Formats: sequence, structure tokens, C-alpha cells
Amino acid sequence: MLKRNRTEGLHASIEIEIITRLYAALPQILCISAGLVIGAAIMAARTGDQVLWSIFVAAIATSAIRVAGIIAFHRRQATALTLDQAHRWEDLYAWSAFAFTAVLATLTFRIFQAGYSDGHILAVGLSMALTAGSSARTLRFWICATLSTVALATLITCMLLTGDLLLQSMALLLALYLYSVFEASAHIVGQIEAVLVAERELDHAARRDVLTRTANRRAFDETLALNCANGTGFALLLLDLDGFKAVNDRHGHAAGDEVLRQVADRLSQTVRSTDMLARLGGDEFGIILPAADAAAAAGVAKRAVASLCVPFAVCGATAVIGTSIGIKVTEPGAQPDPNHVQSDADEALYAAKAAGKGQAIFAKAA
Repeated sequence: MLKRNRTEGLHASIEIEIITRLYAALPQILCISAGLVIGAAIMAARTGDQVLWSIFVAAIATSAIRVAGIIAFHRRQATALTLDQAHRWEDLYAWSAFAFTAVLATLTFRIFQAGYSDGHILAVGLSMALTAGSSARTLRFWICATLSTVALATLITCMLLTGDLLLQSMALLLALYLYSVFEASAHIVGQIEAVLVAERELDHAARRDVLTRTANRRAFDETLALNCANGTGFALLLLDLDGFKAVNDRHGHAAGDEVLRQVADRLSQTVRSTDMLARLGGDEFGIILPAADAAAAAGVAKRAVASLCVPFAVCGATAVIGTSIGIKVTEPGAQPDPNHVQSDADEALYAAKAAGKGQAIFAKAA
């Protein structure tokens, strides 16, 4: 429940980014791992306690698992994570961290249970180092809260059971410290989430055309490059409005802007949700149809031409325009240069205008 509540409402891309950042804390993990391994070894060597030697071995094993998980994450295929994949990596991180924390808690319990008073500082130091580092770097509240509770609750309980008034007083202070860890973690996680949400909104705004609310040239270029690199085959349609300049000249720029907004609305109804519609500037639009063949591209072009030849009602007047379209279709398996694809579609667009406008023409085969 804690896990679900702390991620409710987050966009998948933000949640994936936060999970990815879990695997950026290798230096901190190495430091606390070294502290646990060396501390357990020192206590085992000083006391000759076989239980402590077993804890020493477990510390090495759990530390190695944590480091191996981080290495595996960074060596995975350099492809974008899905949310399900990110959650699996999160679970791997969480359970390896919990196993490591259980070893630390076992060390704490053994030190107090066996009466090794010279190990009290070690137990306190390791527990506080683990929880302080987690509250600062573990950007998943449920992970930080769980491991902090396990580590500090064990330490607090052991101190309370000693019967020593000083240690019992320290236990109460550590309870307050645990509360502060919760508060700090919740605050840091909330702040990071807010920053990532703001960054995503700004990035989204930077890829939208202000007038038509479609994608802009930047988003179009990125999507075109991605489709070319994927090699899955796609269709590119470049559209130029016929007669738009006359609308501006006759009715003014306000009417022209309204026509562009209505054009975008009509074009959005001719494409699928997986397609991209972008305003490239002025009265030019682009449509990217992923995994589309010539027949699908021709169908979209036909609907676009038919839609835009219907008169527009703007500023109390009627405006009549049309559109010419150039089409370039790439074959599956090919990874063409984005500039060449756009150049071919541009040439087809010019051919459509030269042929009388109000029509779509395919680019010539290379």
C-alpha cells in the first residue's frame, strides 16, 4: 500500500526516471558495504564469535549482490525501459537492500545480545549511516521507510532491553531520529517528483506549437529521426495549404490563425492516435505514420485533401483553401537518412503543387 500511494498519479516516464536514479548511488553503497563488512570482521576477530563470522560472510554476499545489481543495470541493453521493466529493477534493488539491512540488523542484535559493549558505537554508526544515506539518495519512500525501520527498530529495541538508563535514553532519541528520516525522505522524494513533473511539462511545452497545439518542428524532427533509426518502415506526409496567403490578405492574420487552428483540428481527425501531426511553420504541416504502407498513406492523404477543401467559417466570413501533399514511404528494414526522407517528400509536394494543387503525389522511388 505504501508503495502504491507514493507513486499515485505520476506519469510513467517520471516513475521510470526515479527508479533509474536508484542505480546511481554506487559510491554510497560501496561505502556502507565497506563499513558493514569491515566492522563485522573487526568484531568477529576481537571476539572469536562464530556467529559474527557468519554475519561477516553474509555482509560480503549481500554487498556483492547489491553491487552486481547496479552493474547489471548499467550493462543492460541501451533501450528505453518500460514501466513493467522498471518495476522489476526496482524490486531487485529493494530486496537486495532489504537483505543487506537484515544483515546489519542481525549484527546489531548479536552485539547487544552477547554483551559486546565495545560494538555499541559500531551498531549505532552503521545504522545511522545506512538510514541517513537512504533518506538522501533512495528516491522511493517505501524502500527508505522499510529499511530504516528494520535497521533502527532493531537498534532501539536492543537498547531498551539493556536496562541501562543511558542507552534507553539514546533509544528514545533514535526513535525521534527515525521519525526525522521518514520526514526527510518524504520531503526529498516529493521535491524530486515535483521537479521532474515540472521538467516534463516544460519539455512537453517545448515540443508543442503554441497556435495549433499540435507537435512542433522540434518534436517532428525527433520523431522522424527515431522512425528512421527503428527501421520498421513508415510514411511521411508533408502538407502545404493552397490559397492560405489569400485568406491572410483578405481577412487578416487573426482569420489566418483561426484557419490554422481549424486545419489542425480537421487533420487530427484523419490520423490515428499513434501517428504524429505537426505544424512545421507557417502553413506547412507534417504527418508521420509509423508502420504504414503506401495504401495507408494514400488513405490518410485522401481524407486530408477532402477535409481541407470544405470551407472554413472564420471571423464572420467564409474562407476556402485546399492542400497539396507530398508522400514518402520507407520500407521495413531500411534505416534511411531523415534529411533524405524529408527531401524526397518535399520534392513530391512541389510536384503536387505544380500538377494543379489539391492532390497528393508519392515521391519517386530511389
